[in-house]
Amino acid sequence: EEHVDGEKIIRFGQEGTHFYIIVSGTVNVIGRTNDEAEGEEVDVCTFTEGDCVGELEFINEHSTCADVIAVGPVKTAKMGRRHFEKVMGPVEEFLKDRAKDDSKFEYYRGKKLNN
Repeated sequence: EEHVDGEKIIRFGQEGTHFYIIVSGTVNVIGRTNDEAEGEEVDVCTFTEGDCVGELEFINEHSTCADVIAVGPVKTAKMGRRHFEKVMGPVEEFLKDRAKDDSKFEYYRGKKLNN
């Protein structure tokens, strides 16, 4: 899929229905100071080509905890839950471990893994 500058690829508080691999471009992850959509926005991190977003909502079965917004033109490969589980199932533990250790996931850990 192709996304334009400022487009919300993932929206805070919605059911995580897709997992995205960033094929080209950059996205910003914007969280909230509380668990409400009206909370003050906070810059969480940036992801770029080769990174993935949305996988933790699938793995941990919860709603999205941040917006993922295109910075300039962005191309993604999108995968639904059924395909994600078929293809990514074997690396699920790796993805969980990455979320526990990578500094880019500090916000996520505070919002979802500690609840």
